[in-house]
Amino acid sequence: MPKRLKVANPARCIGCYSCMMACARTWYDTISVKNSRIDIQTKGGIETAYAQIVCHACVDPPCMRACPLGALTKRKGGGVNLNREICDGCGNCMEACLVGAIHLDAEKKAVICKHCGVCTKFCPHDVLEMIEVDDSGEIKVTDTGPVEETGPASPTASHKELYGKEESGEEK
Repeated sequence: MPKRLKVANPARCIGCYSCMMACARTWYDTISVKNSRIDIQTKGGIETAYAQIVCHACVDPPCMRACPLGALTKRKGGGVNLNREICDGCGNCMEACLVGAIHLDAEKKAVICKHCGVCTKFCPHDVLEMIEVDDSGEIKVTDTGPVEETGPASPTASHKELYGKEESGEEK
């Protein structure tokens, strides 16, 4: 059964970039956020929330349709596979991506998520997860029963809500 990457708990992201470093190390053998297939961004330093830019594994990928050379082919489970030999770095796929999850590397080749899941193993706060999907990319529903409460915090709880404790003398 194919899997795809999902941003499960965005409020938990602290911008440590561990996921990006793991991705770059795995696929480019470098430690550089420029070579990551996912992107963690902030618009106001550490005082604002972080945004996780990941491929949404589109069922009908506009990036694939935009590639004039056919370097992108449909992937089982949604999204695309890139043939780097064919890619000429025109950037059409980048412009067509609805979520901005594609960029070009130093060799002017597209950098697109493979949905391998290595980033999820290095995220210390469970922001990212892999979910099972059918071959078309539709999410596989495995359980429709009620969800059992497993903890005091909701899955969208922020880092402070999960781990923050009042220190002695701290005012509410």
